[in-house]
Amino acid sequence: MKLQDDIRDSENNSEKESFRKRSKASQRRRKKQLRTQMILINSAIALIIILIVMVGEVVSLNKGAYTESGAVEADKDTNRKSEDSGDSESTKKAQAEEAPAETEAPQESAAPDGQQRWIRTDLDKDKPMVALTFDDGPYTPVTSKILKVLKANDARATFFCVANRIPAYSDVVEQAYEQGCQIASHTYGHVYLTGIKKKQIKYQVDKANSAIEKVIGCKASALRPPGGMVDSKVKSTVGMPMICWSIDSEDWRSRNSKKIFKRCKSIQDGDIVLMHDLYQATASTVKKLVPYLQKKGFLLVTVDELFYYKGIELEDGQVYYSAK
Repeated sequence: MKLQDDIRDSENNSEKESFRKRSKASQRRRKKQLRTQMILINSAIALIIILIVMVGEVVSLNKGAYTESGAVEADKDTNRKSEDSGDSESTKKAQAEEAPAETEAPQESAAPDGQQRWIRTDLDKDKPMVALTFDDGPYTPVTSKILKVLKANDARATFFCVANRIPAYSDVVEQAYEQGCQIASHTYGHVYLTGIKKKQIKYQVDKANSAIEKVIGCKASALRPPGGMVDSKVKSTVGMPMICWSIDSEDWRSRNSKKIFKRCKSIQDGDIVLMHDLYQATASTVKKLVPYLQKKGFLLVTVDELFYYKGIELEDGQVYYSAK
């Protein structure tokens, strides 16, 4: 009996030892699994953080690139389509938000008069004259080609600059000025002035002049209201002559050199032609149009030159469509 009891005790002890070993092994496996899970979780969290940082950097870089290049061409196209179909109230509200509610009163400046450079006093006043004007630039890939044609033909033009683009393309603005072209204002942010308050109108005008003066040393002497949209509030606030147009090339619509040229063939003495130095088709048209007009006896002049030789004194707050 004793032997049997000893055998049973030995078997029980063996089972207990085996159980303890299995229990310890199971605990080690669970700990190992937990460590593995924690490592995977931490790795996943780290990966998510890295991805978030990378996405943020990409968004920031893209935003900076868009702002720097002023690749506003798409925005301008949208604005022009709004002009064609009628501007919506929501668009006007969005544009109004671009300018601050408050702005300081304009400061007097000792800047030289730009007309001293872009009005020539030795032209033949009896010859027919036309003013080619370019909106929504500057944009070097196109503006520089237009300037090359003008220089080769001793011609002048007027560039109504969207002033928030000037810092990115200041070299071509300076080049245009040095060639005797007129640098004029198309507001700071291409905002429809009829849709904003007086203080915001002053902000758009003054900030544009400041950006222009910083590059060429003088302020603009004329302004083209975006979309040609003017009302009594705008007239009483801008403090500059406003220049619209008598010939619309519709280059922004067709982007086709043949169609643009066809619309410009009706040009007459005293006309102001609307074009845009954003499209390659416009530059191609100018290459043909300038010699064509000169062959017909036209002098290609700046806006200020056109009114100077036609004996029309430009007045602040007034809108001019031609010098006929």
